[in-house]
Amino acid sequence: MDVTLTDGGIETRIIYEFKRPIGDFEAYQLLADEAGRDILQRIYQSYAQVAVRYGLPIQLGTPTWRASRRWTKDVGSVNAAAVELLRAVGQQFADAQIILAGVIGPASDGYATDEALSADAAFVYHRDQAGVLAGLDVDLLYAPTFPAFSELSGVARTMAETGRPYALAPTLHPNGTMLDGTPLADAIARIDAEISPPPRHYMIGCVYPTHAQTALQALCAAQSALVKRVRGLKANASPLATEDLDKLNHLAATDVQIWARDELRCAREFNLAILGGCCGTDERYIEALAKAAVDHGESAA
Repeated sequence: MDVTLTDGGIETRIIYEFKRPIGDFEAYQLLADEAGRDILQRIYQSYAQVAVRYGLPIQLGTPTWRASRRWTKDVGSVNAAAVELLRAVGQQFADAQIILAGVIGPASDGYATDEALSADAAFVYHRDQAGVLAGLDVDLLYAPTFPAFSELSGVARTMAETGRPYALAPTLHPNGTMLDGTPLADAIARIDAEISPPPRHYMIGCVYPTHAQTALQALCAAQSALVKRVRGLKANASPLATEDLDKLNHLAATDVQIWARDELRCAREFNLAILGGCCGTDERYIEALAKAAVDHGESAA
């Protein structure tokens, strides 16, 4: 199993580690001032350093999860500043193989299905940001934490239109359904059939590794051939359900080594190759994952 790392938590580190308030996870706001840019640089540098130490490629996602027109008046300059910041980090680590992912989040709450856009509205809404990021020549467009199939299919259409490779990471229940009840198997099958070109791959994000494992087991039971379309996992540090995490005003996290063990177990069972963290994780989690992967001979080719 050849492993590509990803970054870990961004927004949770900004809030809890660096004590910078961002009420709706608008990490892009930190791009507007020197102190904020320094925080972002330090976070991304910590992940790139892990990749260099272990000789593994790493996917770094731009801090643009909220950088769409409902949240910012200047989609173009904000997304350009985010890409510029990550390219500057990459220049500091000449030995690192960095995959630059342009992140596009849902128009509203990643946990609220009743606020999700229709497919047609999502196609129009996400077009600006997708076009900007594609024009900046990111390596990959990446859409994480979409709770409803309608908005997921709409953002897939607009990402496909750019001609850039793209990946989707819907928010899931441990039973293998999206938060709106759509089975992951149905979501993958429909998007692959209806949208051209289809995503390069799918990922699972913003859930604990054991929950990703049960979700993938459900996918395997429903349509086993589709399991190979899921290539990665960016896992939360806490096994709390999404609705419980959404209510917290403090950081929830499992022991680093237990988390890394659980993520690698899931990865081995389903041949996942792109591995990293989401809410609550930091460079310690990514380092534990990298070390365990290399120690078990699962380094990149």
